[in-house]
Amino acid sequence: MDNEDGLVDIDVQFDESESCSDLEVEVEPFPPGSDCDMDEQEIDDSSWFNDEWQFEELSSPNNSDEDREHEGYGHFPTFIQPKNMLDYNWELGTYFANKEDILNAIKSYAVENGKNLKLVKNDKKRIRVRCLGSKGECPWVAYFGFMGAVNSWQLRTVVHSHTCSREHKVRVFNAKWLSRKLEKTVRKNPNVKGVDIREKISRKWNIAISKNMAYRAKTYASDKVAGSFTEQYTRIFDYAHELLARNPGSTILVKVEPCDGKVMFQRFYACLKACKDNFHSCRPIIGLDGAFLKGRHHGELLTVVARDANNQMLPLAYAIVEVENKDTWTWFLELLIEDLGGLDVCSGLTVMLDQQKGLRYAVQDVIPGVAQRFCVRHLNANFRKQFPGKNLKRLMWRAATTTHPQQWETEMRHIKEVNEDAFKHLIAIPPRSRFTTIAQSDTLVNNMSEAFNSVLVNTGTKPIITMLEDIRLYMMKRWAANRSRVTSFKSSNCPKIMSRLQKEALHTKNWVPSWSAHKLFEIRHVSQSGDNFVVDIDKYTCSCRKWSISGIPCVHALTAMKFLNLNAEDYLPVWFKKSTYEEMYSSIIYPINGKHLWEVTQCPDFLPPPKRQLHGRPKKKRRLEQWELKKSTTKMSKGGLLKTCTICREVRHNNRNCPKRSQGGQQEGQPNTLPQGQADGPALEV
Repeated sequence: MDNEDGLVDIDVQFDESESCSDLEVEVEPFPPGSDCDMDEQEIDDSSWFNDEWQFEELSSPNNSDEDREHEGYGHFPTFIQPKNMLDYNWELGTYFANKEDILNAIKSYAVENGKNLKLVKNDKKRIRVRCLGSKGECPWVAYFGFMGAVNSWQLRTVVHSHTCSREHKVRVFNAKWLSRKLEKTVRKNPNVKGVDIREKISRKWNIAISKNMAYRAKTYASDKVAGSFTEQYTRIFDYAHELLARNPGSTILVKVEPCDGKVMFQRFYACLKACKDNFHSCRPIIGLDGAFLKGRHHGELLTVVARDANNQMLPLAYAIVEVENKDTWTWFLELLIEDLGGLDVCSGLTVMLDQQKGLRYAVQDVIPGVAQRFCVRHLNANFRKQFPGKNLKRLMWRAATTTHPQQWETEMRHIKEVNEDAFKHLIAIPPRSRFTTIAQSDTLVNNMSEAFNSVLVNTGTKPIITMLEDIRLYMMKRWAANRSRVTSFKSSNCPKIMSRLQKEALHTKNWVPSWSAHKLFEIRHVSQSGDNFVVDIDKYTCSCRKWSISGIPCVHALTAMKFLNLNAEDYLPVWFKKSTYEEMYSSIIYPINGKHLWEVTQCPDFLPPPKRQLHGRPKKKRRLEQWELKKSTTKMSKGGLLKTCTICREVRHNNRNCPKRSQGGQQEGQPNTLPQGQADGPALEV
């Protein structure tokens, strides 16, 4: 239900939470005679008129030695962490503000000097440190005690001398301390590898650390730089509120589910107001895709991308869900259709799919009867697994790229002659020759969605709010860049459309127009062996259907236009105009404040979704197909070759899995021996 501000939707009802109890603060008055007990006569009124304010410098914790001296604790310095602890001189009596300063100083001293120090005593009142060098014979020792009267720690005992040599393993060195030293490195390079961290530590301090410690230190540093994974889930509602407050008219929805009396995050959906406005100027074709999130809590990122006037990607909406299936795709599509104008507007859409899990059935349920296209690259990947071979691949692509039904039927007959099972597999997939002309796009692949996901490939490993901010920031900067880029367009049409039109015009030299009527032509190939096509310029049609499907005049139409000295740019639809491009990016994606300026909402903190731990090491990259792997330029692999067994001399297996091997046959590594009866002379070993 919507809250009173109408900002963020949550579909889980909560019980009334108990109000926080009043916080009582006890204030202790200043003792008599302190510096704060001043008489009115001590203030010089003339300083107000001379624009001079005379005051005594306030004492900081580092300058409170006089107070300690009056209380009988002597004049001793206060510890300030130096930049370099190498050969640091521990001064007896030094005060430390808290216990954390002591531990940090001890660890820094041990690491930079290569001393294996041990915390012999570590409690609320005492800290004793000794050196374990020289097999425990090193005399260095330090003792710190808590001084309750001054509420500080003090170095009470210290033996400065070391009799041990430098060591490469330090006991007090741990991942959390190392993470503070790695924050700058991780901020510059979030993808720094563990082996690089180990090399850097070895080069800087000559200390050896394990792989596990390097990865744990990087994790701690990444949490500090980008924000903790768990902590960011507690502020997801505040982020949604801020995003909607800065971009009114957007749809931001956070879905949660109850779990053992608490609230657990489940899904997040965002469709910004600028994206809604831009879609009304786009062609009615969208691409849907999903991507795995490689962060600590996993999940899926669902995206929908349209095409702008320059035939480039235009992201519309994105969502984070727990898993990719029919239920999550249905939830995402229902919200998307409502934001794009409802079923009345979206019933004429063309949807490009990648055969994701449950997506096809979700589209059929949410938008029944909508035109669907399947990415040929993904179809080819599945087709090659079932029907390998260069010839079938070539025939499949020839059938996929045809633009009129007659040519498609011819290519399908060729496939049937080669492999009837492959023909049955492809006959159920709608081809390009059956595409509708409403979308004004002849694309065969879902490359726009893939391009958007490739931009976000490094984002999927980050905490949720950091990831969502990377997506929003990329879209905001892309909108601004495209808004300013339009001034460089030299034509009234977009440059990528003009580039394709010019490529088509290069092939007009191979076609001959035959004039039939006012703007009606028959176009034939100069070789007299190709097909003839009928072009009607007034109706914007060609019998090859390429002009009708793509919206861009084909080579046959350009041949007829050149005969009549017509400008082909005048026959491009409004989808590709410069004015349409300007209208698309006229809407603004507004910036938002940092997390410290967000309004704290009254919603309870969310728990992160349950972590789905898979077996083995988490995969960071997509599994490549066999033909995508890098191949050697000097030696071919043995894949596809028939192997002959050296035991039974049969093909399709080797001597390791030979059935005769377990029957007392020749063992692996045993030389082949020729019987004496089959050769002259003694037996020979080969």
